Amino acid sequence: MRNLLKNIAALAFVLLLGLYLAEWLLGFYLVRAVPRYPLPPFAVQRHATVDYDVAYRYNNHGLRGPDFHPGEAYDAVLFGDSFFFGQGVAEGKTITDNMRGKGLKVLNVSEIATNPSDYFHKLNVMKSQGLRSRTVVIGLCMGNDFQDIADKDIGPALAHQYRTPFLAYDVRSFLTLARLRYQLGRKTRQIKDWFNYRFFGAPDRETLMVHEFEHRRKFHSDWLRFFADNRPEIMAAMTGSPARPLNREALSEPEYLEKIQLGPESLEKTTRILLAMPERLPGTRFLVVLIPGPHYVWGFRSGRYDGYVAQLKKSLSPSLEIIDLHGRTTPRMHFLHDGHWNEAGHQYLADYLVDYLK
Repeated sequence: MRNLLKNIAALAFVLLLGLYLAEWLLGFYLVRAVPRYPLPPFAVQRHATVDYDVAYRYNNHGLRGPDFHPGEAYDAVLFGDSFFFGQGVAEGKTITDNMRGKGLKVLNVSEIATNPSDYFHKLNVMKSQGLRSRTVVIGLCMGNDFQDIADKDIGPALAHQYRTPFLAYDVRSFLTLARLRYQLGRKTRQIKDWFNYRFFGAPDRETLMVHEFEHRRKFHSDWLRFFADNRPEIMAAMTGSPARPLNREALSEPEYLEKIQLGPESLEKTTRILLAMPERLPGTRFLVVLIPGPHYVWGFRSGRYDGYVAQLKKSLSPSLEIIDLHGRTTPRMHFLHDGHWNEAGHQYLADYLVDYLK
């Protein structure tokens, strides 16, 4: 009996040691962060394409713009993707810079290649870190913000209760195996979704996971190298070609709606995500800026697309105020090859927002 107990104790010790070793090793792979693609604080990156060659400077949380100070009362906080981030726009010329130049306290939590589920997540993260703001401005890019959401189960993510402070990882986190439990939870959820689809006829969809941790990436001062994980073919595609300006790309209505993945399911789920945001920060004014894609700005028209826009505006009101830029932004405000706003586009929206907020 004594030998048996010794063997059980030795096995338990080895298993426990293995668990904590796994938790420690996951620290090289997983990190708590505000950005979806974590960057070192105060990093600088260069981003060069056929349209521009600019530098991005990041703050104390790896976001572009001024530092975030918990508890400070901001006039406006921006949540969006590359349009609000200022892809291709030099320092001092972005929406944030222009609004700050008008005397407003502005924080930018926007990031390239993100969507409304990321905006909702970041709002919760920043709230847990002490965010206070008179206004939240959400930039909804109609050209790509509806992608990869139609087949997701978003219910658990919308109901998730965030820990405070969210970004802290301390001794207690290590002892409770926070990283390991998160990773096992993700894999278990994926297996469960597959099993339900394969054997019980459930819809072929995955559950939208809350990112308690983000995957570390090797830092490169070249933004394309960083984002593409140093894959030449992706870097070449994102650099663009002078021979392929977007204003020459002719798409039919079905092709365009399929390209941007705008349909009844993606519209309904995106609307639910946006409507859930004011509930997480009561007493704050919420604005949604509808950003038409470059194809629309350069002349594409679609009755079905217009119907989706009208339905979206009706569904979001009156919980959120709407600023609709359809028919307002012009080709001269966009880069010709990647379609993002240039300095003129950022100046236009900054002036519009400042006047609107006043």
